[in-house]
Amino acid sequence: MSGPGRSCPPAYRYRPEDLAGPAAFEAVTLYVVGGLYGNTGALDAVVERAAAEPVPPEIVFNGDFHYLDADPPAFAAITEGVLACRATLGNIEYALTAAEANLGCGCDYPDYIGDHVVADSNAVVERLRGTVAGFPEQPARLAALPRHLTATVGGRRVGIVHGDLESLAGWKLALEAVEPGDPDVRARTGWSGVPTGSEQVLAWFTRADVEVVCCTHTGLPHAQDVERDGRRYLVANNGSAGLPNFTGRRHGVITRLSADSGTPADSLYGIELDGLRFDALPVRYDTGRWAAEFLATWPPGTAGHRAYHSRITDGTWLRMQHAARGGVRLTGS
Repeated sequence: MSGPGRSCPPAYRYRPEDLAGPAAFEAVTLYVVGGLYGNTGALDAVVERAAAEPVPPEIVFNGDFHYLDADPPAFAAITEGVLACRATLGNIEYALTAAEANLGCGCDYPDYIGDHVVADSNAVVERLRGTVAGFPEQPARLAALPRHLTATVGGRRVGIVHGDLESLAGWKLALEAVEPGDPDVRARTGWSGVPTGSEQVLAWFTRADVEVVCCTHTGLPHAQDVERDGRRYLVANNGSAGLPNFTGRRHGVITRLSADSGTPADSLYGIELDGLRFDALPVRYDTGRWAAEFLATWPPGTAGHRAYHSRITDGTWLRMQHAARGGVRLTGS
């Protein structure tokens, strides 16, 4: 299928080898924040959580930090807060700057995602383009962002992408796509297609010369380690920082990597990889504030309301047991 929201422009494409160059920066602790979706309270919560670290972390917003922030003050707050840190392009930011016809939201949705989801996403971004028109300096700032970054945390190379290691909006690292397949996840998402096996993932790690890949884009969080020849590698998809991710919970999720081997008190699930600690952390924003801001911008009958109101108020069907895969363990926050 093709058309607005399902298209993949050539500019999305890159190779794993493109991440294999020198690291852009080094960090003792790194936060990777994907899918902020315009939630200003979530932005505040990430900054507040970072301030509690014993060593100030580097923060990278790896795309889709804009989306539901069609209200101009919210758009301005997200822009300034995110661009004060490091950031990479997501498909939403790309769509706000691109001239390609037929791009829509730029999500490159796979066939198993319903047409109504695609149509609502396209409509949300079309309205957001109207907001951006009031900030004529912003498209150039967004267009200047890289599509990916490589960092070093505790001496370990970390690749930061939005989608996967071949495309800005790739779905090959979606929870429903990666092997071993979870029958419940695949049934609930309606997944179909070619699964992403461990050999594919390991080949990407080798070609990119990284040991950890941090991604987002596909909406549902998960983390999974794989091993080859005594070396362990990790894929960490944080789902969404600005939306609820799990059943019965209304917080977002971010990825934390640190040379400090201690488990944070608020860790949801995590693993230690030979001296590098990974944890998924909750983003405990003010849910009442977010719901009110959302409804003021996206009242009933709008595309944003159809697509996201139930998730914002009720969470998702996903259990944390679905997200902690391989040697990754629940830590109980």
